Amino acid sequence: MIRRRSGAYSAGSRVAGVVASAPAAALYGVGVDLLQISRLADVQARHPERFARRLLHPLEMQRLESLREAQRDPVNFLAKCFAVKEAFVKALGTGFRGIAHDEVGWVRGALGKPELVFSPKVEAVLRARGIGARHVSITDEIDFVCVVVTLERC
Repeated sequence: MIRRRSGAYSAGSRVAGVVASAPAAALYGVGVDLLQISRLADVQARHPERFARRLLHPLEMQRLESLREAQRDPVNFLAKCFAVKEAFVKALGTGFRGIAHDEVGWVRGALGKPELVFSPKVEAVLRARGIGARHVSITDEIDFVCVVVTLERC
């Protein structure tokens, strides 16, 4: 149940006549990254192939190739990829120690929802830390990309 105390809600009572008693998932970590797309565009323009090879997960690399085939500018996509990786390692609490950029990525699910993807090595790290559910939210506006990653314990 939820009880309101000085503007906050806590377990134990009713709110507006509704009893809330669903168990909350144990949060492991939350990471947020805000990136100015034009900053990444400069780096990508100087080293387009090397930058993509070092940054992208194999599934992201496939998406990049399809964008190039369609003659679409990949900078927004690359910015999202970079921000996802940054937000993920912040949520994990490790930074990039022991994790390479190309071991973390995102894809669109069947309904378009972004989903995190990992190398087998990172999957093993997540299992060892007891992390089950992983969530990612990606938004962009004009010259900015913002990503939020949430990790939950099993």
